[in-house]
Amino acid sequence: MIRTRYYMTNQFDTPHFCGPAELSVLGHWVTGDIQLSPLSVLEAIDLVAEARGNPGFVPEDLDGNAHTATVSPQGVRVENHFVEHVQGDFALDDAFRVLVDFWDYCCLADPQKADARRREYADEFGRDPLAGIRDRRDTGFEIREGRCPVGPRRIAEAADLADAVGQMYSSESEDAVLVWNRVPIRLTYRYDIAVLLDDLVPLLEEVRRPGFSAAEVFWGSDTFCAEWELAREGGGLRIRARWHSTPGNHESLLTERGDVAVAAEEFVREWSKVLWRIVTDVETGSVELADDDLLVRAKALLGTTATEQPG
Repeated sequence: MIRTRYYMTNQFDTPHFCGPAELSVLGHWVTGDIQLSPLSVLEAIDLVAEARGNPGFVPEDLDGNAHTATVSPQGVRVENHFVEHVQGDFALDDAFRVLVDFWDYCCLADPQKADARRREYADEFGRDPLAGIRDRRDTGFEIREGRCPVGPRRIAEAADLADAVGQMYSSESEDAVLVWNRVPIRLTYRYDIAVLLDDLVPLLEEVRRPGFSAAEVFWGSDTFCAEWELAREGGGLRIRARWHSTPGNHESLLTERGDVAVAAEEFVREWSKVLWRIVTDVETGSVELADDDLLVRAKALLGTTATEQPG
């Protein structure tokens, strides 16, 4: 399941607005008329961005099958073609946030198409509407830890940290996202992260060792299965991957994108976002672990209390 701040996959495997009720007309305009069309999303983002920065912007209509959206310096007005009372006026900042969030959904749904359309748009119009907002990182490695809108489940005890993760997070929890050379890969906490933890913590400990030179790790989740070879290159790491299975079946695209080069400190810092969320939820929920070895080691890696998010 794909989940972003404002959108999630519904039972029909299509995006559904799950944001605040006061933005629902805006959110349903996006899913109803813009849909999973990266070029249309970019056009709408570009128009709203221009209206935000130009008081003399001439209002422009975006007509669709179900709605008309009028973008002006005063905001975005959305009107339903068929139901008169389904309409609303929205601040440009709110519209911008919802549209950019929907772009993130498009990227998770089809990263290859989204990246290609973004390049096409920039080539045709001479500007990238997402520049400075969703930058393409040169390092090619990023972890987005996600949030849990419904909160982790309350559990009293677990066998160990991995078991606690498997119990605490439901299928409604927002996924973590691993970005590899601009390809986003969803990692569920309940199934993927819970399995990865036993290898992730020792790997981060190894990378942090002053004498570290190389390591291999096998990620053995059913939905995220890969072999990584890490080698020290100066102050950084080069990671060579063999991809066996990923959500969305992007193995060939990931292979095409090649190795990742990332600073060792950044590699540890990115993964620490996931550890911080897990440790925080375990400690906040006062979960008793029969074996707390992995929790103790994760806290040592963070080098901080669980109430202080690593920067």
